[in-house]
Amino acid sequence: MFSNPKSDIKFYICTYIVFLLSMVIATFFISCSNSSLLGNQVAPDSTHYSTIFSEIVDQDSVVHWYTDLYEGTNWCYYHHKYEDIKSVRR
Repeated sequence: MFSNPKSDIKFYICTYIVFLLSMVIATFFISCSNSSLLGNQVAPDSTHYSTIFSEIVDQDSVVHWYTDLYEGTNWCYYHHKYEDIKSVRR
Protein backbone atom coordinates (compact mmCIF):
# COMPACT_ATOMS: atom_id res chain seq x y z
CA MET A 1 0.00 0.00 0.00
CA PHE A 2 2.61 2.52 1.08
CA SER A 3 6.25 2.48 0.08
CA ASN A 4 7.42 2.84 3.68
CA PRO A 5 6.93 -0.31 5.87
CA LYS A 6 6.80 1.79 9.06
CA SER A 7 3.88 3.83 7.73
CA ASP A 8 2.12 0.58 6.71
CA ILE A 9 2.36 -0.71 10.29
CA LYS A 10 1.12 2.61 11.71
CA PHE A 11 -1.82 2.58 9.31
CA TYR A 12 -2.86 -0.97 10.27
CA ILE A 13 -2.46 -0.31 14.00
CA CYS A 14 -4.54 2.88 13.78
CA THR A 15 -7.22 1.09 11.76
CA TYR A 16 -7.31 -1.74 14.30
CA ILE A 17 -7.61 0.67 17.25
CA VAL A 18 -10.40 2.65 15.57
CA PHE A 19 -12.25 -0.58 14.80
CA LEU A 20 -11.97 -1.84 18.40
CA LEU A 21 -13.04 1.51 19.82
CA SER A 22 -16.08 1.68 17.55
CA MET A 23 -17.10 -1.87 18.52
CA VAL A 24 -16.86 -1.06 22.24
CA ILE A 25 -18.94 2.09 21.81
CA ALA A 26 -21.55 0.28 19.69
CA THR A 27 -21.81 -2.55 22.24
CA PHE A 28 -22.28 -0.08 25.09
CA PHE A 29 -25.11 1.80 23.38
CA ILE A 30 -26.87 -1.33 22.16
CA SER A 31 -26.77 -3.22 25.47
CA CYS A 32 -27.62 -0.35 27.85
CA SER A 33 -30.75 1.05 26.25
CA ASN A 34 -34.25 1.08 27.79
CA SER A 35 -33.24 0.07 31.32
CA SER A 36 -31.94 -3.27 30.21
CA LEU A 37 -28.69 -5.05 30.64
CA LEU A 38 -27.68 -7.19 27.64
CA GLY A 39 -31.33 -7.46 26.59
CA ASN A 40 -32.67 -8.57 29.99
CA GLN A 41 -35.00 -6.31 31.96
CA VAL A 42 -33.51 -4.97 35.18
CA ALA A 43 -36.82 -4.05 36.84
CA PRO A 44 -38.86 -7.00 38.12
CA ASP A 45 -42.20 -7.60 36.45
CA SER A 46 -45.29 -8.69 38.34
CA THR A 47 -46.21 -11.44 35.88
CA HIS A 48 -43.15 -13.53 36.75
CA TYR A 49 -43.94 -16.20 39.30
CA SER A 50 -40.88 -16.87 41.41
CA THR A 51 -40.06 -20.23 42.95
CA ILE A 52 -38.11 -18.53 45.75
CA PHE A 53 -40.56 -15.84 46.88
CA SER A 54 -44.19 -15.96 47.89
CA GLU A 55 -45.90 -13.31 45.80
CA ILE A 56 -48.76 -11.38 47.36
CA VAL A 57 -50.95 -8.84 45.57
CA ASP A 58 -52.72 -6.48 47.97
CA GLN A 59 -56.05 -4.67 47.54
CA ASP A 60 -54.42 -1.82 45.59
CA SER A 61 -52.90 -4.34 43.09
CA VAL A 62 -49.39 -3.75 44.48
CA VAL A 63 -47.12 -6.81 44.28
CA HIS A 64 -45.03 -7.90 47.29
CA TRP A 65 -42.41 -10.67 47.53
CA TYR A 66 -41.68 -12.48 50.82
CA THR A 67 -39.66 -15.56 51.69
CA ASP A 68 -41.34 -16.38 55.04
CA LEU A 69 -45.00 -15.57 55.45
CA TYR A 70 -46.17 -14.85 58.97
CA GLU A 71 -48.35 -12.22 60.56
CA GLY A 72 -46.32 -9.19 61.59
CA THR A 73 -43.34 -7.40 60.07
CA ASN A 74 -41.75 -9.06 57.02
CA TRP A 75 -39.02 -8.03 54.59
CA CYS A 76 -40.46 -7.29 51.13
CA TYR A 77 -37.84 -8.18 48.51
CA TYR A 78 -39.77 -6.35 45.79
CA HIS A 79 -39.72 -2.99 47.63
CA HIS A 80 -36.54 -3.60 49.72
CA LYS A 81 -38.12 -2.59 53.03
CA TYR A 82 -39.96 -4.02 56.03
CA GLU A 83 -43.74 -4.18 55.70
CA ASP A 84 -46.54 -5.27 58.04
CA ILE A 85 -48.75 -8.21 57.13
CA LYS A 86 -52.01 -8.18 59.06
CA SER A 87 -53.54 -11.47 57.90
CA VAL A 88 -52.34 -14.21 55.58
CA ARG A 89 -54.76 -16.43 53.65
CA ARG A 90 -53.34 -19.65 52.21
